[in-house]
Amino acid sequence: MPQVSPLTRMIPRQAAPDTLQAAPDTTAVDTLSFIEHLRSDSTLLRLADPASFGTFVDELKAILLDAALWVGLLVHLLHILLIFFLTFLTIRLLDKMVRRWIHRFEELPALHPRRQRATTIGNLISSAARYILWPIAIIMMLSELRVDVGALIATAGIAGLAIGFGAQTLVKDMISGIFLLFDDTIHVGDMVKIGADSGTVEHIGVRLIKVRKFDGEVLMIPAGELRIFGNRSIDFARVIVEVGVSYEQDLDTILPVIERVANEWAAERREILKEEKPTVQAIMSFGESSVNVRVVVQVIPGEQFQAERDLRLMLKRTFDELGIEIPFPRRTLYVREEKETPPRRVVDPHRPSPPETDVPETD
Repeated sequence: MPQVSPLTRMIPRQAAPDTLQAAPDTTAVDTLSFIEHLRSDSTLLRLADPASFGTFVDELKAILLDAALWVGLLVHLLHILLIFFLTFLTIRLLDKMVRRWIHRFEELPALHPRRQRATTIGNLISSAARYILWPIAIIMMLSELRVDVGALIATAGIAGLAIGFGAQTLVKDMISGIFLLFDDTIHVGDMVKIGADSGTVEHIGVRLIKVRKFDGEVLMIPAGELRIFGNRSIDFARVIVEVGVSYEQDLDTILPVIERVANEWAAERREILKEEKPTVQAIMSFGESSVNVRVVVQVIPGEQFQAERDLRLMLKRTFDELGIEIPFPRRTLYVREEKETPPRRVVDPHRPSPPETDVPETD
């Protein structure tokens, strides 16, 4: 007859599931059945009964000396270690791939948009992999220990739902930040306008964006609140310089001067130009004291502010040399003279009137 292990003798056959009855001698089944039997109510009753306590101790000694139990425990331990090792190896391989991808952009400047975007997305992928793979691995390891994973997942789901309702703004900011990164609409170093504020982007995170204004103030903007904004660093920027000419000046003489100065300015700064030469647009509007002319040209984003200042300086110096008047506000005053009228006699009603005197009639 085949030998029966002490664990199989200790656990009643009717208490085991059908799968245990089909294969009672397998090592893994014997080990798990032993763990379940120790957790059962019958074991607690035998420990409480002095008459059966000695028998239970003898059977327990025989089971602990049985090699099948330790082989089963070793199998489960190997499964747990294998799950841990595979998870750790997967994360390490993913981190290595992300680092190799980021390394391709290290030759670019530190504030280059492509390098900043690659670094941010790479860190996001590495963090997301850890947040996803380790919980799955923990659930699999608990399943090897016969823990009720279904109840654990249900509890975690309810807790996550409650946390989600309480942190809707945080979740909204994180999702919006992820879409901003993948949409490629804003980068570190871009000049942006958000509402009435303008500044340079210094940091782009999954949840928060930092924008530094010209006066040094740093705006902390949640990604979920960044719905409408202007980016002045995409493709090109436009230099716009308005020149006021007085009404008394001859535009046929002044417009060629403005065009000549603009072309000379452009010839010295071809490295920042997006167009071959500036365009002089006349006449844009009639002001209170001037006729307004405009000079426009496309340049590299970020260079438009210094370019505008340089062009205004060259125009001012040229106007001074040629005696062209730059208009200033004027007012015309009209003085109206009124004819003198005799003073009116004012009668006080409280004052008695003078007595009437008879005036003799004359022929």
